Amino acid sequence: MEKLKAWYLRNKAFIFGVTAAFVPFLFYIITLERKLVGGDTSWYAVELPQMMLLPPTGYPIFSMIGKLFSMIPIGPLALRLNLISAVFSFLTVLFLFMSINKILKNEILSLIASFSFAFVYPFWFYANRLEFDTLNSFYISILIFAILKYQENSIRKNLYFCFICLGFFLTNHPIAFFIMPFFLILIIIIKPEIFKSFKSILFSILLFIFPLLSYSYIYIRSIQGYGKINTLLKFIYFVTGREETGATFGGSFGDKHLSGMLEVVIDYLKLIKESYGIVLIVIAVIGFIILFKKNWKFALFSFLAILGNLFITTQYLDWAVLNYTLNIMLIMSFYIGCGFLFFWELFKIIFHKLYKNKNISKKYIIAKNISFIILILLFATQPIILIAKNYEKCNFKTPRGIYSFWDSAYKSMDKNAKLYAYSASVNIAVFIGKYEQSEKNTQLIGNNENEYTYENIISQIENGIPVYFVGNDKAINQIFVTEKIGKPYYWDRYNEELQLYKITKSAPKVVIESFIKNEDFKFGKDIIIEYKINNNSNSQLKIDSIELKLPKELKFYGVLKDGYIKQDPGISRGKYMWVSDDYVIQSESNINLIIKLMPIKRGNFDIELRLTTGGVYFNAKNLSFQID
Repeated sequence: MEKLKAWYLRNKAFIFGVTAAFVPFLFYIITLERKLVGGDTSWYAVELPQMMLLPPTGYPIFSMIGKLFSMIPIGPLALRLNLISAVFSFLTVLFLFMSINKILKNEILSLIASFSFAFVYPFWFYANRLEFDTLNSFYISILIFAILKYQENSIRKNLYFCFICLGFFLTNHPIAFFIMPFFLILIIIIKPEIFKSFKSILFSILLFIFPLLSYSYIYIRSIQGYGKINTLLKFIYFVTGREETGATFGGSFGDKHLSGMLEVVIDYLKLIKESYGIVLIVIAVIGFIILFKKNWKFALFSFLAILGNLFITTQYLDWAVLNYTLNIMLIMSFYIGCGFLFFWELFKIIFHKLYKNKNISKKYIIAKNISFIILILLFATQPIILIAKNYEKCNFKTPRGIYSFWDSAYKSMDKNAKLYAYSASVNIAVFIGKYEQSEKNTQLIGNNENEYTYENIISQIENGIPVYFVGNDKAINQIFVTEKIGKPYYWDRYNEELQLYKITKSAPKVVIESFIKNEDFKFGKDIIIEYKINNNSNSQLKIDSIELKLPKELKFYGVLKDGYIKQDPGISRGKYMWVSDDYVIQSESNINLIIKLMPIKRGNFDIELRLTTGGVYFNAKNLSFQID
């Protein structure tokens, strides 16, 4: 028994660390998403195996990890990619436990505190599917571990560990740019005199830069044809979370008002309260005070990191986003652990006072042990409550309805078919067609692609190619004779009613005729062109937009007022555009547009015009003529 006790005391940190990591990991594996859920994460699943550039900042290390996981020869591709999040959630909780234990020096309380983060809804939710967020959580947990290790033993080796962790932290989510400075300051003030050494400064900088070299992946993949980041300016924009034009990707800065920011902060606090519950919130508040007494430097700068997280996220978006609470909750785990420690120490003091005048007997030892077991069980109820509360909400082992819809759709289609898709879930369809049912050789054409046109569909039908479509039902069903395939599916995430149709017969709906009023085309002489838009369907038709593309050698001189459309066009991306709610054509009727042009050079020129109705493009026949 004594040997067993000695072995336990020597290895208890390892035993509890393994427990802290593997118990949540088991839950993550059981509830892991086996397929895709839609949204951005499904685009990542499409792009990672091909090593295509992900959105800004490019997420280079995440991209390389994704490629490695995609090559594991076990299980379907979607499962392997979702496993990335489960693995890095496992590592996050492991380093979180070790970090908390460096402060508490109590493995049991550190275990319970780390479980309180492992099973909180936002973290468990993202641990079950492919996302950036669990890698980001891993980076911050190992960074904090490195800082506490350096604070415990301020030698150069531990300092260098801190700086390489800082570098890795900046290779993922852009929110790290606004949290990292507080941890950098904390590292510096732990032992300022160490930076009097040139060697310490040089090695710290080099180790900080080393992970950032992974961003070269973005340029390398671009020159290989998998991205468009081919200049230094574009590269700087991209890695700082901006688009090629310099515009902030996915959000904006400088347009938020204080009142709106405060509302978003309140929404974030509500998300945290809903996730933890009032008991853990109170424990965290008490724990923050205790942490301030135990380690004021870490308490102060960790709290400043929380404020930095809130400040930048409320500047970026005007609503609260669930995954932006993860950094806050991870740091709060230290406060929760210290809160548990407060009650633990308080209970010890009370127990000691109750028995201070009594002899230490067998009954005393039994009473003490039972009392502390009861206290531990009370603490443990918090993560247990979280597990019971969140298990069903985070259980994704059964494929989502949206995935099942697209999987069934592909299975129902003929080989070598064309699929026209107008849906926010089109990324799931792309993934299934590319990786899971590639033998069907189905070409998917999204509504934002130039090939999504009436003329293409007609041509393909005439050539005997099977043509299917999902979305944009009303417009396409007016154009074609169609057949429903399979059952419909309502996707509440984007309020979409999805149904697979097969086009069995085409019937013309819109025909655009063009007439050139001039017979001679001379340099400096007006050219008058009339476009007549005919509605051949049996219902009213609304034109969403008209686009006119002119060569630079033809100057647009205006719209003639004797046509139906009298409005002057706007200009967008080099095209003249007409947009109005008034462009409505009754059944078996038409409207016209008459324009005047002036040639400013001699040569051969083409004029292109197309319109959209119901999300479908209709092209006029190109006009070609020679200016003498």
